[in-house]
Amino acid sequence: MQCTDCHNPHGTPGPRKLIGHTVNETCYNCHAEKRGPFLWEHNPAREACITCHDPHGSIHRPMLVSRPPMLCQQCHLGTHSDVALTGARMDFRVQGRSCLNCHSQIHGSNHPRGFVFKE
Repeated sequence: MQCTDCHNPHGTPGPRKLIGHTVNETCYNCHAEKRGPFLWEHNPAREACITCHDPHGSIHRPMLVSRPPMLCQQCHLGTHSDVALTGARMDFRVQGRSCLNCHSQIHGSNHPRGFVFKE
């Protein structure tokens, strides 16, 4: 990848000299499968890819700003996945696992039960 894959050095009407009008529009140039449309959309993914991803690089795969489940718990407090932080008994199916092991379609889903971002 090069800077010019996302940025126009000569300027654009959008922010930060992005080749698209928004961050997501720029990302969708290469990641069209994340665009949708989805029956169930994960709002942070629809608002801005950079909510969870660092486009300039990260030590976390795939360029996440932090590692799951900590990334997910920044917004999803009080769910079954943050029991470890409170010291309560954690469900054995969740213990020591990433949220993405079960919630694999985190960008969006067209499955009838897609509101839990599975399948």
